[in-house]
Amino acid sequence: MSKQYDVVIAGGGAAGFFTAINIAERNPRLTIAILERGKEVLAKVRVSGGGRCNVTHACFIPNELVKFYPRGERELKGPFNRFCSGDTIEWFEKHGVELKIEEDGRMFPVTDSSQTIIDCFLAAAKKYSIHILTVQSIQSLYHADDYWKIQTQDETYIAPNLVMTTGSNPKMWDMMQELGHKIVPPVPSLFTFNIKDPRIKDLMGVSAVAEVKVKGSKLKASGPTLITHWGMSGPGILRLSAWGARELADKDYRFTILVNWLHNVTFEECEETLRELKLEHAKKTVAKKSQFDFPNILW
Repeated sequence: MSKQYDVVIAGGGAAGFFTAINIAERNPRLTIAILERGKEVLAKVRVSGGGRCNVTHACFIPNELVKFYPRGERELKGPFNRFCSGDTIEWFEKHGVELKIEEDGRMFPVTDSSQTIIDCFLAAAKKYSIHILTVQSIQSLYHADDYWKIQTQDETYIAPNLVMTTGSNPKMWDMMQELGHKIVPPVPSLFTFNIKDPRIKDLMGVSAVAEVKVKGSKLKASGPTLITHWGMSGPGILRLSAWGARELADKDYRFTILVNWLHNVTFEECEETLRELKLEHAKKTVAKKSQFDFPNILW
């Protein structure tokens, strides 16, 4: 026997809950269900921001905020003019969550815990009697007579309104494509670089603000760059991989990077600093010369 709702939302993540709660607040009479294929909801919220949940960014001008997005700048102008960072802050304050701004502009709950955001969503869902149904993997979607038929592995749901918030789920993309939507083939983004270079082998853990460029392209980014056992990571590398996601995929992820560890410091300023340090610490031994004797400041 099928279960009927006014609205079915596929996907129990932040987008699904935010959508469900806003629908319920505008029309409390509607019956709403969230379908989640996993055993628990809001799993990615729990781990986002290192477990602190970076909710939004302290940029309050829509035309400026869209510039932080590698793709979709034009498409996001409309939505951000209707609901921007300031609206997000107001929404969470209204629901009992105070946010704070960090030096880099990221905004977190003052508790520094993603559980605060999870509790906020769950409390609002309970207040509006939103049904949260886990372990419900959608097998098929069918639309006829102004109603959606959503078939999971063991249930059938009927609703006139269906909202898809399933994120990066290829199975759902295939279903939506069959329904006539155009799906742009996805590529990885926000990833670290695997680098096998003997010059950084013994420098694991070293971090500095640097400018990183992809040789032979216009791709470049600046920010804290961390040397790891794997290669390089940090905001500078992640930003570069996000903006260059499609171009790096076209290169099959084999390319040369140039790292300027001086960043905004000129070579002359660097040389002067080294001379001063040499005079000040002339008799101190830091390391063998060969260990840090790089042939070029750019890699």
